[in-house]
Amino acid sequence: MARSSRRVVCWVEICRARLLVFTTCWHGPCTAGHRIFSFVTRIRTFPPLHRKAAFSLIELLTVIAVISILLAIGIKILGGTSAQARKTATDALAATIEQARSTAITSRCTVILAIAEPGDLPTTDDRCRLGLFKVTTWPNSSTTVDATLLRRWQAIPTGAIPYGGAYEGIRNPYDLPELTVRYVSGGKQIEATVHAIAFTPRGGLQWPTGSDPVVLRIAEGGYRGGKSMPDLRGASKGVSENRLQIGRMVARPWRID
Repeated sequence: MARSSRRVVCWVEICRARLLVFTTCWHGPCTAGHRIFSFVTRIRTFPPLHRKAAFSLIELLTVIAVISILLAIGIKILGGTSAQARKTATDALAATIEQARSTAITSRCTVILAIAEPGDLPTTDDRCRLGLFKVTTWPNSSTTVDATLLRRWQAIPTGAIPYGGAYEGIRNPYDLPELTVRYVSGGKQIEATVHAIAFTPRGGLQWPTGSDPVVLRIAEGGYRGGKSMPDLRGASKGVSENRLQIGRMVARPWRID
């Protein structure tokens, strides 16, 4: 920029000298001086050249680095939130299984742990809920039972879902026939078709029928179109999940992750 300014000054000086000689010979000294003064004045009144404001390379690199750090922190926080929701849901489900089994033993009645998905109950959110029911008389062949609600439906944390699929040959209640539970809540007769696990008064499994244990799978994910959809991680499309195996004779849950 300084070199360009010096070139302009030199060019102006040369032009002024030439004009001075030319105008002196042609019009005389006075007229020549006036013309030179006017010419130089016009040159000095040219608008200065200004550089456009822009970011420097260092500023751009700094902004990119800050954005990268914030994205990395955000992804880590979201991942940690989903893992925490899965752990909380697994613990809540295990505790509810223990409560259902102990209630069946102490009350000497069959107790149902009902797992209701969005659409099974008259709710507006996309959350899975757990309910406990006491059954006085278990039906012999029907999949519809009359029961008493023992406590309010408990929603599991958002970001975690139970979902179907056997594990190492162990059946999953999500893949087996559902139960229709009829009960009274708030003075209204309600009928809900749900996934269920039922416990006998001796603490074993009444439902699903059979002689083998069952397994519940809890994964990170959500509901799309009313169906549970686990989140797929990485290039391998793996699922982050916990598993609870429930025995047949002693229907207690334990982790098999």
